[in-house]
Amino acid sequence: MEERERILKLLEEGKINADEAAKLLNALGETYRWAPRHGPGPDLGKRIARKVELSLKGLPEMIERNIWFATKGAEKELKFDPRERFTVKAVAGDVRITGDDEQSIRIKLQGGHKVNETENELAIKVMSGDLDVKVPKSQKVVMKAAAGDVSVSNLDSELTVRIGRGDLDLENIAGKLSAGVGGGDLAGKDISAELNIKVGGGDIDLDLSACRGVGRIELGGGDINLTIPEKANVELTIHKPKYGDISSDFDLEPSDEEDELKAVIGKPEAKLYVKLKRGDLNIRKRRI
Repeated sequence: MEERERILKLLEEGKINADEAAKLLNALGETYRWAPRHGPGPDLGKRIARKVELSLKGLPEMIERNIWFATKGAEKELKFDPRERFTVKAVAGDVRITGDDEQSIRIKLQGGHKVNETENELAIKVMSGDLDVKVPKSQKVVMKAAAGDVSVSNLDSELTVRIGRGDLDLENIAGKLSAGVGGGDLAGKDISAELNIKVGGGDIDLDLSACRGVGRIELGGGDINLTIPEKANVELTIHKPKYGDISSDFDLEPSDEEDELKAVIGKPEAKLYVKLKRGDLNIRKRRI
């Protein structure tokens, strides 16, 4: 399949957006856009020819840089030693990351990819296609996806996830969790990590097994369903939504700050701040 057709097919399937497709197409046929700063002159033709020549020289490298990962092939399995940090960057496709007891990083994928290794970091980049990754439970992970669903489970370390458009599903996450989702739902079960969560539009459904440190959950538009252990030791602060209702199994009282409510659960060893601009907030007790 021609590269142009391959890019258009990825766009049609929703695996890349229009901006991403435009960049790839530009790399194929419109790598240089030149407007002379000076008026026409006797050497205008020579200047144009020189600019075109320079552009064409860089074209193969630009094509390789932008579409090397658009091809698909047989499923591949890669294996690496753990590093201080493991980074995954995906433009489109679903990604699943699972922690286990084996001391290696194992990756299953189909299609082109690029791997960069340093002493402290292992980084992999993919354009499209699903990715299945297994890492040690203690592995520090950074996940960045432009579009596609991401699921992460069984990690006890530091997890950072950024998704432009897609859902994020989490299970059995401890340590520290920093998650940002532009558009999509975020769901989590058995979460005991220190939280820093921001979602632009979508629903948040979190079942916390413990509250640690100073946590923060922010949502632009959508509903939040939050389950907190009934014997948690946490100070809960809620910024009331401008449009929406609040329902809570815990007693909420007015805070010193305007538009805020508070609940003191047990003997607070942690703090959790919840902010919702538009939507309903439901807080339930997790009975053990």
